[in-house]
Amino acid sequence: MENLYLYIRYSTDKQEDGSSYDRQLKLARQQYPAFIADDQHIYFDAGKSAYKGEQLAEGGELRRFRDDMRSGKVPTGSTLLVEDLDRLSRADMWEASENLRDLTENGITVVTLRDGQRYSGKLNLSSGLMSLIKQELAHDESRKKAGRVADSYVLRYAAARAGKKVKVLLPSWLEWVGDYEPYKVKEAEKAIVKEIFDRAAEGYSYAAIAKMLNQRGVKPFRSKKDGDGKLWITASLYALIRNEAVLGTYKPNDGGPPLPLYFPPIIEKSVFDAAQGVRVERKRAKETSRGPVYNLWTRVGVCALCGRAYHCLPKGKAGHVYLVCSGKIGGACKAGNIRADKAEIGFREVLLNAVNADYFLEDNREELMKARELEGQIDAVDRKRQTLLAMLEDDPMPEIAAALKKINSERAVLTEQKAALDQAAIQRVNLSRSREALQAKIDLSSNTARMEANSVLRRLKISVEIQRQDPHILYTIMQDGKLILKGRQTGDKAPPLMAYTKETAVRAYELGDTLWPELAIEKPFKNRTNEGQQLSSTEPGPDWSNYDEPLHEHDYVDEYTPTGN
Repeated sequence: MENLYLYIRYSTDKQEDGSSYDRQLKLARQQYPAFIADDQHIYFDAGKSAYKGEQLAEGGELRRFRDDMRSGKVPTGSTLLVEDLDRLSRADMWEASENLRDLTENGITVVTLRDGQRYSGKLNLSSGLMSLIKQELAHDESRKKAGRVADSYVLRYAAARAGKKVKVLLPSWLEWVGDYEPYKVKEAEKAIVKEIFDRAAEGYSYAAIAKMLNQRGVKPFRSKKDGDGKLWITASLYALIRNEAVLGTYKPNDGGPPLPLYFPPIIEKSVFDAAQGVRVERKRAKETSRGPVYNLWTRVGVCALCGRAYHCLPKGKAGHVYLVCSGKIGGACKAGNIRADKAEIGFREVLLNAVNADYFLEDNREELMKARELEGQIDAVDRKRQTLLAMLEDDPMPEIAAALKKINSERAVLTEQKAALDQAAIQRVNLSRSREALQAKIDLSSNTARMEANSVLRRLKISVEIQRQDPHILYTIMQDGKLILKGRQTGDKAPPLMAYTKETAVRAYELGDTLWPELAIEKPFKNRTNEGQQLSSTEPGPDWSNYDEPLHEHDYVDEYTPTGN
């Protein structure tokens, strides 16, 4: 069932060892055999405390479900399965009830698998009272447990800050040896973590990484039994990528500062920062489709009808992948779906006509990794800055103001470095490359190559409005809000692009698409001289602005024959 979703949560790793995930999934499958148990239908919070509200904080999967509900990715009328209401929240009954009503009053039916109770719409007296009682019991249980555990952890945190190695909930790649002894690194787990970070820094999606690991039969950490059915999922990879314990940092939950190099570091800082840079790119793009093949149009292609982003989704029995407007998914747009393989042909033409030739011929991977590393460092500085701003508001101490000034200075330096790197990347100029040579150099076969190509267009501030208008696909290409190209694609043929600026007209000339740069412009100008001659200095040059609709090819027949596609 497409509109059936499952939310799974447990708060401790001990529950993972006790097959909490498997139990909750088994309940859903038993009661709803048609449930599709994949990443798009399962929202999973591992190690998130519902008593503390971590499942609804940034990075929480229940929060992502609510965001998808509001964006329309999870359509109105869908059903959310949970083991019991305490999976959704262990806050006090009024706050927990508000969270439940936020789902039901937005068109989501919540089903508790333990007792088969259904909650939908505005809760009536019976279901409302039942939910309040169950939620208050769960909250009271958590409150008592928290009180008993808190005292023991206060002592451990104090010992850790005194330099003692204490027995805490360790990352999966470390094991406890004994008091004052170094933690031991598990080499097999370390190798997996390193592979995950390397892939993430290269731009692979979490879904793609999970698929690679699962296809090789690599078991998730703490999943030691053969045939236990556990798989890598995007939620656990997302949590791992953000975990600074890979750098050796321990964060005692006592409100104090982190302890650097408390654990043995297993990932280089530059790789960690690059992985954060990719994560920030995805966050800014607000990606909701996490398929194994990277969407070339991420943060570049938008629907010409409503301006929303396109997602890549499989459709039909043939399994073809289509560009689907996110507004259409939510029922707010009527744009036609576009075959992704056909749109990829258009993407190549945008690359050829909007990007300097050196991009295709030079290996810019090192430069791209450096840009991502800087993006990750800027994100880390921004988070520190927000913390200092909050502290300054509560207590305007000179020390906090000085630290904030230092952070601002550090951010300015990082921002300047990234701006210089971006500028250098988009200023490469090479005018002696033919269309055929450049086409042969465009490699979109791997996710890494696809993400690099997409990143170049974003850094050039290129956006493309795409629309299906049978039997054509229409492209309107903008750069920093200015129209630069238009094109119309028919079938599997590359769309000829008409220039709207001098730069793109000259680019068409460089590609061999025209004998005259001025003929690539959207409307030909007057006072052309014969082929092979320069424009007379006494004659006015072309007016590169304020043109009407493009002229058709037959308008040039008496004096020009196109040489390109």
